[in-house]
Amino acid sequence: MRTIIALCVISLSASAQLFNGRLTTSLYGFQGTDTALAKQTYMRAYENIYLTAGSGNVSFNMNAMVSNDFGSSLVTDPELRISSLLVKVRKVGGLADLSVGRQFIYAGAAYGLIDGTLLNFRLWDDKIFVTGFGGTNVIHSRDLKSQWIGDNGMFGGQVVVAPSEQGSVGVSYVNKRKIRKPYNAVRLDSLFNPQVIVVNSLPLAEELASFDAEYEFAGRVFVQAKTEFDFDKEDLSKIQAFTRIKATECLNATVEYIFREPRVAYNSIFSVFNVNSTKELEGGLEYRPTATTFFFARFANVEYVDENSQRLAIGGTYDLVSATYTQNFGYAGELNGISLYAAYPMMERVLTPTLGLGYASFKHAKEDPSSTVVNANIGVVYRPVQTFSADVQLQWMQNPQFSNDVRLFVKCTYWFNEKMNWF
Repeated sequence: MRTIIALCVISLSASAQLFNGRLTTSLYGFQGTDTALAKQTYMRAYENIYLTAGSGNVSFNMNAMVSNDFGSSLVTDPELRISSLLVKVRKVGGLADLSVGRQFIYAGAAYGLIDGTLLNFRLWDDKIFVTGFGGTNVIHSRDLKSQWIGDNGMFGGQVVVAPSEQGSVGVSYVNKRKIRKPYNAVRLDSLFNPQVIVVNSLPLAEELASFDAEYEFAGRVFVQAKTEFDFDKEDLSKIQAFTRIKATECLNATVEYIFREPRVAYNSIFSVFNVNSTKELEGGLEYRPTATTFFFARFANVEYVDENSQRLAIGGTYDLVSATYTQNFGYAGELNGISLYAAYPMMERVLTPTLGLGYASFKHAKEDPSSTVVNANIGVVYRPVQTFSADVQLQWMQNPQFSNDVRLFVKCTYWFNEKMNWF
């Protein structure tokens, strides 16, 4: 990472530098319980830094967050999490964009955070896109501990062909490995005497390929399809198809079908259990009579091996108010819920009060007693200038575990955009 930052500084010295980004300071406080069920006050502070610096075809991007709890003592505090730290060079040789550093990969069947390299090619008048990537998987803490790729890497690529603006097809491949730390365990030897041994597990493995296609017919019908193949299990792991039909200028109809196997890494402890696929079919309507009014309704049926489950969602947005009703029933449990949200800008949007309400009743099976969850939040957003905003929100919830759960959230954000000549 030091090399990446050094290369960026050298590259930016060629001409004027453009700096933009945001600083966000947040505070989240509530009263909970520790492992001994004693009351404990938690007051956690977050500082998020998003920065982009560019000069010509070279840019540097960083997205990092540091957090610390001031109401209790945690072993991991202060905690630094870096989601991106990379240098990007555009139009290398007039064909490719090169990114080096910590970055999120999303290319067909591949997704995840790596410390590595991403290369994007544009060919044939931007009708063919070729992507290649490789690097080390970032551990869950997202710190800057260096790791050797070895059995802890992810590499692959994607090719997308878009002969016209109406459609495209693509294929992708990803090979992902995650090492697991060895651990000590007590086992019996041949004489049934206990002994401590070191267990070295095989890396978690994923090797997938995907095919994607989409096309829009005369601006009225949009069709999208995707399928994934798992090389370790030697079987299809996902089939997805989506269609949106524009019936009128205001009314759309949607249909989606999804077949999927649980995405469980090969060699994981969960891969030894029997898992079953699900089939899901959903239909919906979308109605937008004006720019500020939108209504929707969706119904889905999910098929398991011997059971099925359904879900219903109806909602809409009108100007400053939105509401949603959801209902689940069948094998996956029963749920009825409603949520409301409203915001009212005042003083030319300098002050915006907000209000949210929610209620849900649920049970795991028909014969089980019902449980309820009620929540509410009230807040205000203060934005005196375009570059600064402050958000204060009071949250309350009541559920079977907590009869009176009150929380406070405070957030301040500062945006900046500067052009400098430091070098």
